[in-house]
Amino acid sequence: IDIFVYMKKNVAVVMGGYSSEFEISIKSGQVVYDNLENKLYNSYKIIIRKDKWICLDDNNNEFNIFKDDFSVQLEDKKVNFDVAFIVIHGSPGENGVLQSYFDLIGIPYTGCDSYTSAITFNKRDCISILQKYNIPSAKSFHLNIHDKVDETEIIEKIGVPCFVKANKSGSSFGVFKVNDKKDLLKSIQDSFK
Repeated sequence: IDIFVYMKKNVAVVMGGYSSEFEISIKSGQVVYDNLENKLYNSYKIIIRKDKWICLDDNNNEFNIFKDDFSVQLEDKKVNFDVAFIVIHGSPGENGVLQSYFDLIGIPYTGCDSYTSAITFNKRDCISILQKYNIPSAKSFHLNIHDKVDETEIIEKIGVPCFVKANKSGSSFGVFKVNDKKDLLKSIQDSFK
């Protein structure tokens, strides 16, 4: 007779982050948290901010995360996580920083590895790699914040309609659809914000 005992896994649903996408990440993380099968998993809401990392219980009590081993002391027990479910939009969840941290301390996580995250988060770098391997990508024109903007040159290369997007941003923050040349400069300035 084989006897199998399933030990519930402790899942850290990691949300928040350091970008303008914080609130979207919290909403996304809550959806994941609410839908993880509680018969199979012990799920925990982990909120990451620049100034603190916390575990938030269902009564909105905050417990500090110990960053040396990514654990938390919840009143009478210490919780170590078996896996991190990353739901951070933007930094540090989409740019490889959090993945590198989890690699260093040996905690598995959802999504791609740190290198792939870093490359795909930086649109300019990603496009240069795609081009190297002849993988089709949309036409692009790259600008740095202090570059002189030549709207005619951009429109001649890209055409309209086109999209203006920040190089290192996720979701739809800093994305503008430009249907006419007269709207291009303002869209670029707004995207740099």
